[in-house]
Amino acid sequence: MDMKRLTLLLIFCVFFIDPVFTQAGVVVKEIQGKVEVREVGGSWEGARVGMKVSKGAYISTGFRSSAVIDFGTSVLLVKELTRLQLEELIEKEETVETRLFLRVGRIKAEVKSVEGLKQVFKLRSPTTTAAVRGTEFEFDGVSVKVYDGNVLFINRVGQTRSVAAGEKSSAPGFFTPTAAEEEREASVTVISDTSKPTVGGEEGRDGTDSLIPVPPSMPTTTGVVIDIEIP
Repeated sequence: MDMKRLTLLLIFCVFFIDPVFTQAGVVVKEIQGKVEVREVGGSWEGARVGMKVSKGAYISTGFRSSAVIDFGTSVLLVKELTRLQLEELIEKEETVETRLFLRVGRIKAEVKSVEGLKQVFKLRSPTTTAAVRGTEFEFDGVSVKVYDGNVLFINRVGQTRSVAAGEKSSAPGFFTPTAAEEEREASVTVISDTSKPTVGGEEGRDGTDSLIPVPPSMPTTTGVVIDIEIP
């Protein structure tokens, strides 16, 4: 094999072959009530236990409905009246990266610590960021409640608040994240509306048209990015 052909082969290997870069497996583990999934370019369909969910897909839950999504190294509980998109699901070398967009609703996540594996778990919407070094938290787009680990909660202008296990904090819009306080038996209210909710099949801002209605009184998230990195 001459030098020119060898060079072309090496270029092909560098740019077209990446054996350690794969899409992570995501599976619907449990379903309660009405849950729908919409794959990229597809239509809404009823979710099924064991159903695989791909990058770019939306998950929507109805009233008194929920779904448990298994990412392998993490588990996500999607609570009622939630619209969520799986933006990125990849494994590369010793890193697992998951990116989610929470349009409306509430989720609870448990990220497992795996020896020798770095995990980057990002949950976003437009205005705040929470950098999490821990394993379990709950988020509704404005408030974060930490069960295990520590969360650095950051609003849109970079103001921060550290939230430890057993505490919660809120950061609506440009407001400074509230002082972390011990969790009490009380409901958390989403207080900001940044996009039009979908009602009775009407197409929403995200271009989806799920048959699961989002009540007019149900506000959407103010926006957050939750960055969880477990070395």
